[in-house]
Amino acid sequence: MRILSISLMFAGLLTAARAADAPAAPIYAGPVYTRGQEAGVYPQYPDLQIQVEVPPSTSPELLKPEAFRVKADNGSPVTASRVQTLASTNYGIAVSVALDVSGSMKGGPLNAVRTGLGKFVNDAGPHDKIAIQTIADDSRWDATWEDSRDKVRGALDGLAARGKLTRLWDALLEAAGHFEDSPLSQRIIVISDGHDEGSLHSEEEVIAAAHQHRIVVDAIGITRSNPVYLQGLQRLAEETGGLFREARSTTELENLVGSGIDRLKAIPVATFRMDDLPGDGAPHHFLVTWKHEGTESAADVTAAVPRMPVPLHKNRWLWIGGGAAALLLILLLVILMARGRRRSAPVLVSPPVAAPAPAPAPIPPPPVRVSARPLSGEPLPAPLKPRKVEMPPQEPPAPAPAPAPPPAPAKIKTQLMARFPKPTKERPAAWLLCEEGLAAGKKFPVDEIEYWIGALDSNHLQIADDPTVSGNHACLVFDHDVLGIYDHHSTNGTRVNGELLNETKRLLRPGDRIRVGQHTFCLQLADREGHSS
Repeated sequence: MRILSISLMFAGLLTAARAADAPAAPIYAGPVYTRGQEAGVYPQYPDLQIQVEVPPSTSPELLKPEAFRVKADNGSPVTASRVQTLASTNYGIAVSVALDVSGSMKGGPLNAVRTGLGKFVNDAGPHDKIAIQTIADDSRWDATWEDSRDKVRGALDGLAARGKLTRLWDALLEAAGHFEDSPLSQRIIVISDGHDEGSLHSEEEVIAAAHQHRIVVDAIGITRSNPVYLQGLQRLAEETGGLFREARSTTELENLVGSGIDRLKAIPVATFRMDDLPGDGAPHHFLVTWKHEGTESAADVTAAVPRMPVPLHKNRWLWIGGGAAALLLILLLVILMARGRRRSAPVLVSPPVAAPAPAPAPIPPPPVRVSARPLSGEPLPAPLKPRKVEMPPQEPPAPAPAPAPPPAPAKIKTQLMARFPKPTKERPAAWLLCEEGLAAGKKFPVDEIEYWIGALDSNHLQIADDPTVSGNHACLVFDHDVLGIYDHHSTNGTRVNGELLNETKRLLRPGDRIRVGQHTFCLQLADREGHSS
């Protein structure tokens, strides 16, 4: 038993050592999807989405949001809030199929490619763009971006071998410069045996042009000629972040070509919120990391962010100007108070200087004494009686008005918090009862920590037939026993109990009514078993 334990321990250490020494799986980042204040399908900045291409054999369990992070300009890392497939975003792909039609492709290989490309075109979405380039002695564009799907299918039906040479690198260099300046995911799919004859340009120039235009190149190699030529196609795909696959038979060639669009549509797109990165309209460097199976893969992409108005609480110059104005006002008040004190201060008078003693005045003659009796013996006049002055009557003073009672304190609007259980698939936290709209009478379980509502099929509650509902309209978020909702930059807004939501999260209580487009949902708390109450 002890020997078995030691063996298992040694095997575990050996496996861990091999995992540590194993090289990280290569990934490719870009393009970056975001928009400013203008209307559009991309998320509004500071929300942005980055396409992250991982190996095709990756398990969906390794593509959870917490596995993806991004750092902008060597700032703090931000974890993804959501991961979805490129197909669910409806953003579209721009694909240029570069097809070798020289004599070596005549017969079975060209027929297999024709059938596979027919499936490729049929499975493409309405927002995808497909161009067909055929390569031999010269390069021809049998179908361009502007052509309809019917014209692209007609070009496939008319494919035929021609010429004797394969100017592969010249044609691929032309294809790299053929892409229009658009935010679509841009990709070249080259189907060839890798043999080049007569090109004026080299493979290194093609790789440099692909890096310049940020174009990924996938390659499907055909082994009808010397397999050594496939090494160039493999290097081209690896250097540009693409995938190289080898077709050893016409059946395998048809399957690889036909399944190509499905692989592209399954590429993950991660959503991030870059609150600390200012919307200055300038290009920024984004480093994306993907943690998986004990390793970490990284890829970078440079993209310009839209110019956005700076919020008042983040406007540095406004704060500096306001602070300077406040200091100036304080200084002015101090000066005025100092002047007022000077005017009200008592005037200090110096003590009087002693004057010289005056010269002695002459002695006056003695005063003449006057008798109180008149000399004539007449009686003295009667003394004057005091006059009585009549004062006008005065009205009694009016009583002082009673002091007004102090104003009642303003009522503070509080929002009571309701507690919800953590949602799971088996036990929802709450239910949404549709009271108004196309789904009136139906109930929908809130069984995700982030529960999305919108028109796209990637939402947990999809409202597809309401033109007033945005793609990702609103989101219910569970956080520490509290359920909240916020509007995700929708065109027509989200209302709770008739009140329009702003950019902050609104807490929810049972009985609240949520208005999304033309639909009204009543929030009901689930019982202990997760059923609707």
